[in-house]
Amino acid sequence: MLRSVFEILIPALLWTAVIWRAPWAFRSPATRALWGTLITMALALTTRPAPVARFLEDGTGLPEVSVLIKHLLGIAAATFLLDYVFAIRGRPGEGIQSIRVRHAAAGVACVVMAVLSIFFFRHEDIGPDGIDAHYGDRPVQLYLTVYYLFFFASTLLACRLFWSNRLNVPAGLLRTGVRLMAASTGIGAVYVLYRVYYIATHTVVAVDAVTGKPVRPVEPIGELLPAVAAILLVLGISMPPVRTVSHYVRDQYAMWRLHPLWADLVAVAPQVVFGTPAGRVRNLFVLGDRSLDVAHRAFEIRDAALALRDTVPSADPSTAVATSDSPAVDQARARTEALWLHAALQHHTTGRPPAGGMPPEPDHPGGATPQEEITWLLKVAAAYRRLPPARQA
Repeated sequence: MLRSVFEILIPALLWTAVIWRAPWAFRSPATRALWGTLITMALALTTRPAPVARFLEDGTGLPEVSVLIKHLLGIAAATFLLDYVFAIRGRPGEGIQSIRVRHAAAGVACVVMAVLSIFFFRHEDIGPDGIDAHYGDRPVQLYLTVYYLFFFASTLLACRLFWSNRLNVPAGLLRTGVRLMAASTGIGAVYVLYRVYYIATHTVVAVDAVTGKPVRPVEPIGELLPAVAAILLVLGISMPPVRTVSHYVRDQYAMWRLHPLWADLVAVAPQVVFGTPAGRVRNLFVLGDRSLDVAHRAFEIRDAALALRDTVPSADPSTAVATSDSPAVDQARARTEALWLHAALQHHTTGRPPAGGMPPEPDHPGGATPQEEITWLLKVAAAYRRLPPARQA
């Protein structure tokens, strides 16, 4: 049951990733290698269902050609994966770090496996159940040794490189993606070790009492490990676009929350606006990176506040809120700034200060970075939204 589920779901997942990554497949050596990894993995696992295997064997006239194709594509996938890791590290070198050496080693492994499969396997005894039931045959053992040795070395090296490179990427989703890919390749190496152990302990297999042919061993762990590795790999490469989407949603939400305060301020100081302003709802349908738009909105709020400061009377400095890093005082300071902006807008509209005079001017110096300034203005905007409309007060 587990095998049947994975034969459908995992190839479907990989083909989805192949189609999704296709528009960016040839933008750089790294994206080309990543797409090569995905498409060879998808092709390899697509050969597993029995109807596909029979189609390949009937079309080529070669018994067990589906197993050979699957393993050759596995070698290609491992090679492309190493190409991807070394490409993103950006430090090509000699030995295994040379793309020519890696591709030459992969080519030799593929030739040896093809020769063993075509000329030395006892195909008349294997039948449709694959080579899994013939682990004791020397050609099969040599074939699997070449395959697993190459696959183990590739996945182990990729795991080490991904893990060692994790601190070189920004914290958050990008680093999570690198960790997921390290886990994926690590599980690939564990899968090889498990398969070697399984083969070493299952050289003698059961024989069907009716047909007299070997029975395919039931191996749920061997089915589960590559499926988990494939899922983690797809999740890992999904982190950069997930990060992009999360930043887009965050920026759009910030634009929405800042809009009431921004709209009231730029109505009295339109000269501070960058470009042509859009409405609150229309902004929701603007695609692309909004981080610069949010930063512009914060700058416009600050510039409008400075323009207002020159037109309103001063308040008594003794009423200012004390500086503190505590959350409660921080919220009080945000409310102080919101009250001052509210009163300044009312003074600009009516020509006179509100009843009770102008509130104290805010003592917050602003953020040290644009992101800190945006975070602070979001607090001010939240306090401002709780006040009555300034131009109607």
